[in-house]
Amino acid sequence: MLFSLCGALYAEQTVSPTRAAIYSAVLPGGGQIYNQAYYKAGVVIGLQGYLLANAIYNDHKADDYKALSAQASDTYSAELYRQSRKEYQQKRNSDIWWMGITMGLSVLDAWVDANLHDFDAQKDKVHLNFEDNKLQLEYRF
Repeated sequence: MLFSLCGALYAEQTVSPTRAAIYSAVLPGGGQIYNQAYYKAGVVIGLQGYLLANAIYNDHKADDYKALSAQASDTYSAELYRQSRKEYQQKRNSDIWWMGITMGLSVLDAWVDANLHDFDAQKDKVHLNFEDNKLQLEYRF
């Protein structure tokens, strides 16, 4: 009997919303993995990886155009290279902003998922009864 009771307690794992949010903030998809939402984790990891790779690419292109503008022999070419550098810097900054936004949404998603972890079990404890023009709310512990 004790074994089945321990097994039942072990089966009811609690999920900490704070822990899920921290994992998600530290490692992209970490909170989703903690919540066992593996598809969401894959999406978060893929999106964050794409944005990081894009930001690095745009930063390197901005550096390339900086070097080209320093080496340009005429002012027209130098100005074109400076404009191209500015465009790649703006793209890089945009990628960084989107990384921050997706990280914030990932943290929020992990926190909400952890709060709703036992939603189905809790939902089964609540019952609404309609009888003879009466509404009765019943909650089973």
